[in-house]
Amino acid sequence: MNINPILIRKLTGLVSLIVGVALLPSAICALIYGELHMVKIFLLIFAALAALGLALFLPVRRSTHQIRTRDAFFIVTMCWITASLAAAAPYCVSGVLPNYADAFFEAVSNITTTGANLIASPETIPKSLLFWRSLISWIGGMGILLFVISVLPALGIGTANLANAETGGSSIEKYKLRLSENAKYVYMLYISLSAAEFLLLLAGRMNPFDALLNTFSSISNCGLSNYTEGISYFNSVYIEIIIAIFCILGATNFSTLQLLPRRKARVFLREPEIRAYGFIIAFALVVITPVLLFARTYGSFADTVRNSFLQIISFVTTAGYSVINYNEWPVFCKMLLFFVLFIGGCSASTAGGIKVSRFLVMLMLIRRNLYKRLHPNAVYAVKIGERAIPADKVSNITVFVIVYGVIFCAGSILLSLDGQDMETTTGSVIAALSNTGLGFGAAGYGSTFEVFSVWGRSLLSVLMLLGRLELFAFLILFTPSFWRGNR
Repeated sequence: MNINPILIRKLTGLVSLIVGVALLPSAICALIYGELHMVKIFLLIFAALAALGLALFLPVRRSTHQIRTRDAFFIVTMCWITASLAAAAPYCVSGVLPNYADAFFEAVSNITTTGANLIASPETIPKSLLFWRSLISWIGGMGILLFVISVLPALGIGTANLANAETGGSSIEKYKLRLSENAKYVYMLYISLSAAEFLLLLAGRMNPFDALLNTFSSISNCGLSNYTEGISYFNSVYIEIIIAIFCILGATNFSTLQLLPRRKARVFLREPEIRAYGFIIAFALVVITPVLLFARTYGSFADTVRNSFLQIISFVTTAGYSVINYNEWPVFCKMLLFFVLFIGGCSASTAGGIKVSRFLVMLMLIRRNLYKRLHPNAVYAVKIGERAIPADKVSNITVFVIVYGVIFCAGSILLSLDGQDMETTTGSVIAALSNTGLGFGAAGYGSTFEVFSVWGRSLLSVLMLLGRLELFAFLILFTPSFWRGNR
């Protein structure tokens, strides 16, 4: 095998340590709420992960290596799987979920910020476990691998290939996480937005525990709630607006968001991806709300706007909050929501989906081909705004979109073996692949993914990881050429 085993050992050990340390706040939460049995569970798992991480990391901590392309793809995938396996332990050990397959599904859903869950009544499980699932969704929001990238230079490991494998080349411009300095700046922005949302939710008379959990879930676009009724439990327009705003911010390109603290709002608003994303959000709101009014889905104009607002934002940002019963909406509305799940949020954000930047390139590519049919000899570059996109990048994006569609079709066919209807099956596949977590049909509002068998949930776990890893970091491991040569 041509994979560097020392790198695998070092980074896998580091991820185990990160997940282990992340258990300590949950242990403190359990102590605060008098859940002594959960304190023991969290500390036991922490000790096991810390011992494993140190055993893997310490013997090779002084070794220095440049990460090759092959190493990067393998390490990224293995670290996400390692993090998910480790994060699943509290669910299984506590007995909240009956087996490790279900615990793994829940952990993958949390750490990939999908928010598809198997826990029908969150109020019935320990508060510290609710804290844990929200915390790991917040950690997963920017990618646990990027935590590693922030400290890699101190470990003597080059980071360019690893960062490229993690982000999947989703940005039109190079994702601005070249080394640890820029990575830390993005994390400061992420933490600052989280702190701002927490304070604003407190101002809306939400208690600190609920405010913290909802902050973790909305800025990471995971959409988990610690109440069965979801956000509607609070019955507050103010809270719904605050959560919607931070879902949108979380789904915005963090590289571009850096322009705002630097007082470059005009440059920010001129970014083609930002303008396109704003148009998609406005279009969904302006089109769906009148249809709901015309169909008299709700009693009044005010009820229609309020009941649809956060639910539509939840779909568009792939946050996955289940606010009201959208299964009762007209088919036209559900089809439009289904479509926006494919697009997803901006590149370099916490959202899932194909990403707006890629969608823009595909639209410009279609425009180019229509123009070329009228003017075969014309030279017509694919442009986003004033920037011409290199031909190789256009080709990569085209392949990505095609593969995304193929995986959706293949996943739907495989999941259909579980015996659910077409709406439930296809809705669940795109919910997992786009990291949204909002299903349709039997897996929609008021239901969990327990409607599927262990086989079905395992398939959905793989799809969630595929979506989070931007497809190729995972798929490339199954190509024969990956295991040959020395690239």
